[in-house]
Amino acid sequence: MNYTEQQLTAAVVSDGLRPDLAGPESGAPSTLLSLIERCWDENSQNRPSFDDIVAELGTILEQRENIKESDIVFPKSPNSLGDQPVDVASSLQAYQEGINWFTQGENFITRACLPKPGTAIWLASNDPLAYNPILSWGSFATCGRRETMEDTHFLLPQMFHQGDIHAFGIFDGHRGAAAAEFSARAFPGFLQALSSTSGPSCALFEAFIKTDIAFRAELDFSRKSKRVIQKDWHPGCTAAAALIVGNKLFVANAGDCRTILCRAGHPFVLSKDHVASCLEERERVISAGLQVRWQVDNWRVGLAALQVTRSIGDDDLKPAVTAEPEITETILSAEDEYLVMASDGLWDVVSNAEVVSIIKDTVKEPGMCSKRLATEAAERGSKGNITVIVVFLRPVSTAERIY
Repeated sequence: MNYTEQQLTAAVVSDGLRPDLAGPESGAPSTLLSLIERCWDENSQNRPSFDDIVAELGTILEQRENIKESDIVFPKSPNSLGDQPVDVASSLQAYQEGINWFTQGENFITRACLPKPGTAIWLASNDPLAYNPILSWGSFATCGRRETMEDTHFLLPQMFHQGDIHAFGIFDGHRGAAAAEFSARAFPGFLQALSSTSGPSCALFEAFIKTDIAFRAELDFSRKSKRVIQKDWHPGCTAAAALIVGNKLFVANAGDCRTILCRAGHPFVLSKDHVASCLEERERVISAGLQVRWQVDNWRVGLAALQVTRSIGDDDLKPAVTAEPEITETILSAEDEYLVMASDGLWDVVSNAEVVSIIKDTVKEPGMCSKRLATEAAERGSKGNITVIVVFLRPVSTAERIY
């Protein structure tokens, strides 16, 4: 990740740089590993022909198909409690987190019997002669220095099988991962359903509100049915979503995730951080009847001492900590290079300008750029989970170009 495009090309061609192969513990056949090594041999005479590759892969596939499913041992889930005795606090946390909130989000959308998604409203206003960006996308997420991962995200390119409609989102959980996990599945469902009845901005706004209401209803049901046994557990998440329809970019944000657009080499911020240190947000929360106090190093909201002033979930802080997002609309042009969305784990230690500088010096592949940014944030001492989505808005060169 730390190579520039030219350095990476030189290292592969001249220095014999190759990816690390999987070890025997991965279960990968030794014959497959050997085939990979022969394919990238420095001496082209030692590399197998394509016919030989196909034949060897066929043999490997036959061998794999002969392995009976009963012979495969799956490791226990890392979230499993097992049969060992645990203390009450650990048991309580594990029990709460034992609910699969990803599944809960999916099931809620299924039960809601939402209208089938449509695209007529979103595409009707598009000018056929307008500029159309050509997208490529990638993401990377890491728990960083924390023991648990509370970030989630989704990539929904080419919605409705339309090449010019794309959606991306990040959910940064706090007080547990439940709200973020639920939202990652429920939000895209609401957004697609709302495409039949609302324009892009309204659909984004309503998707935030409906996801918040749905999660809080699901959490309340789990409490009443004693699936969640701790009554004072109030998980929440901040959220950022981007919707691209033709040459229009809509960005919705509630909390401290951030989205920037690189235009002609310069960063343009497309979202506002909703935090208690912002006077406007602080006054809004106070006027809604919730206390905001200076604690230790920053302004914090309520007894939960949250730094953010907008979120999905956090039912003990509603309605002051609202789920209503702020939405921006941008007309894309040929000057627009890429979009970067990230949780606060990146923005706490890397500035907008530094993000542009780092991507400028990275191989132009969106997944690799995402990983480079997240790794840089971790190396700089970011204390939170880190999730990054990079979306290139026009064709980019890759390491396939030889210098």
